[in-house]
Amino acid sequence: MLQKYGLKPGYFLFVGTLQPRKNVEGILAAFQALPEELRRSRGLVIAGKAGWGADALAAKLHGLRSEGACHWLQYVPADELKALYQCAGVFVFPSLWEGFGIPVLEAFASGIPVIASNVSSLPEVAGDAALLVDPQGITELRNAMERLAQDRDFAQTLIERGRLRARQMTWETCAKKTLEVYRQAL
Repeated sequence: MLQKYGLKPGYFLFVGTLQPRKNVEGILAAFQALPEELRRSRGLVIAGKAGWGADALAAKLHGLRSEGACHWLQYVPADELKALYQCAGVFVFPSLWEGFGIPVLEAFASGIPVIASNVSSLPEVAGDAALLVDPQGITELRNAMERLAQDRDFAQTLIERGRLRARQMTWETCAKKTLEVYRQAL
């Protein structure tokens, strides 16, 4: 999979449909503010098709991809997506609004440290297993990216917490809790 997409392991990764609420522009700004050596050694991978309101972002990503500044993979099949997560070094998900945030759980289950926004549903989903940041704070996001890329002990702590969190957040648990709510409502 790495060879197919021309990637080196350890990259910063975002997965999701490109929409304004996903804050990919913030990821790009934070990534470009990182030290040049870190950008070159890690790279940035964006996996997701352009959605509504993403025409300007898509044009920007095409330009950055042609310059070699980032890899925009667009749609990635599910069987390859698992490997894409597993080869990443840091998952970056500073969404402005999420109904749930399944990519965060996918990253947890894949054993990579996660940066997520401290708004919407993401703090509830992530618990203490992610480094939570203000999604509109580019410097804060940049610092979080640098920290997780360089502080292996902290990254490992988040990986362990993430795996535990992923085991707790199952469809079976969701069904049981939903059933509890229905029973209490009766």
